[in-house]
Amino acid sequence: MPTLTRMPDPAPSPRFTDLHSHLVPAVDDGAATVGEAMESLRALAREGVGAVVTTPHLLLPQLDTMAAVKRELDRHRRAFDQLVAAAEREEGLPELGLGQEIWAPRAAVIRPILEHEGVGLAGTRYLLVEFGFDLLGTHADVIAEVLEADQQIVVAHPERYHFPAGLDPLETIAAWREQGALLQVNAGSLTGHYKDSSPGSDRLAWRLVETGLADLLATDHHGSRRRGVSLRAAYDALAAAGREAQALTLLGTTPARIADGTPVGAP
Repeated sequence: MPTLTRMPDPAPSPRFTDLHSHLVPAVDDGAATVGEAMESLRALAREGVGAVVTTPHLLLPQLDTMAAVKRELDRHRRAFDQLVAAAEREEGLPELGLGQEIWAPRAAVIRPILEHEGVGLAGTRYLLVEFGFDLLGTHADVIAEVLEADQQIVVAHPERYHFPAGLDPLETIAAWREQGALLQVNAGSLTGHYKDSSPGSDRLAWRLVETGLADLLATDHHGSRRRGVSLRAAYDALAAAGREAQALTLLGTTPARIADGTPVGAP
């Protein structure tokens, strides 16, 4: 069952749901303290974000046993609970849920954690997965492994990957979606935030939106020390391009369904 933690008196009629961020304090390269995470949650609330599933890195290639995976998940949960306790003392913040951004470059790496308690976005069967920025092939085996376990896969920021020679980015990403994956584009990619670290990510992100391949947008927020990732800015850019209805789906309807564990596209 979904496990979003409800905050008291949430902002009325929230517009956005954010399913990718690193705001669990002091567990990865995101927010370093509870205070920094709280500052980020306040900023997200001001932008109209009503729910946040925060997703610390679960670096499976560096966790060689299930005992190590469990220890890491327990560490995430303890730090998340500290954040929830702080957030409960303040009104108007987004609802909070815990997930993971799972680094899984091969099927054999992700196979042992499928069905593991605590893995998934806010307790759902949706897994947010990244393949590693330097792709080692198509990684279709990872998608197949998740789907065969009767779970759903959301591929994180496909527009930011470095595709090897011989793999066309748009064709490869389209094949992932045709295989059954959902595609999560970073909001900052639409506004050029990653031009230096991921050249061409802005152009590819817009192509994914224009071709209907993008399923949802998220911040990939790493705390208040790293600014420039804004769902509101992405919404404004899409609206200015005549894509307001699509923006509401990418930022609101689809991520909210995922956070609730509802099949995307269901009536």
